[in-house]
Amino acid sequence: MAQSPAGKPRKTPKPAASTKKASGSSASKPKAKPAPKAKPPAKPAPVPRKKPAPPPPPAPKKRAPAKKAAAKSPSLALADTTKAPDEVTAKQQRFVDEYMVDLNGTQAAIRAGYSAHTAAEQAYDLLRKPQIQDKIAEARRLAQERTQVTTDKLIRELALIALADHRELVEGRKGCCRHCWGEGFKAQYTIGEQSARMEMHAKKGGTPDTFDEQGGIGYNPHRPAHPDCPECMGAGKLHPIFNDTRYLSPAAVALYAGLKVTKDGMEVKVHSKLDAIEKLNRILGAYELDNKQKADPLAELLHSIASSVGNGFKPVANDPEHNGK
Repeated sequence: MAQSPAGKPRKTPKPAASTKKASGSSASKPKAKPAPKAKPPAKPAPVPRKKPAPPPPPAPKKRAPAKKAAAKSPSLALADTTKAPDEVTAKQQRFVDEYMVDLNGTQAAIRAGYSAHTAAEQAYDLLRKPQIQDKIAEARRLAQERTQVTTDKLIRELALIALADHRELVEGRKGCCRHCWGEGFKAQYTIGEQSARMEMHAKKGGTPDTFDEQGGIGYNPHRPAHPDCPECMGAGKLHPIFNDTRYLSPAAVALYAGLKVTKDGMEVKVHSKLDAIEKLNRILGAYELDNKQKADPLAELLHSIASSVGNGFKPVANDPEHNGK
């Protein structure tokens, strides 16, 4: 074996390719195709995650009971007037109750506790509030139910007073005077009056022989006047007659207000017919109709000027500038 020159390694020849096996076939078998690589298993589809349910809202915390506040000062107590629009305060309700007593707004406001200096203004403002008007209407309705006194009954009573005749209570009848039928037209007396005169004469020391009977007894004021009487000249005298109140008509009963005994005699008291008429006019709206019928004084003045001057100027009945339209 030849050795390579010193210092250089000798290359060994590659082994020859192995001889093909000489088995009975001259052609070599075809190479088998490599098996296809197995596909990796498919990844499972991702399962959708369910969104977690929102947590329940936290339960409201129970507030600890507030401690009793100290007594409010008067100014704070008046300021705390929170109420529904259709409600009234205790002070306003007191005003409604007092107003139903006499229907005097100013006095009702004073009695309800409002200042006397501003009572009129307070009453005016209160009576314009819808809730106060509703309370007053409700109070009137309840009063009518309790007393069975309705507006119709009151109007009928006012009508009886307004239309009553005073002569059913007191009459003025003309009769003779004391001198008409006395002897020699001297003063005549009743039996009682003549007896009283005789007693007074006796107390003064007089005797029956010196007593002056004048025209005698038998005076009757209901007799007609003597036409030749020198005292009344035949005109007679007017005598008041008080009629029996037991037999009065309903209108006269409504008009009658009582009997007053004075040192000068008796006085029959009556309700005012004029007041009753005025109240009926207000209730029935007669004054409103009268105001509509009244003419405008300025228009009357302009018409008189135009008619006197004769310049053809005529004020119109509906002036937009005058009426503010």
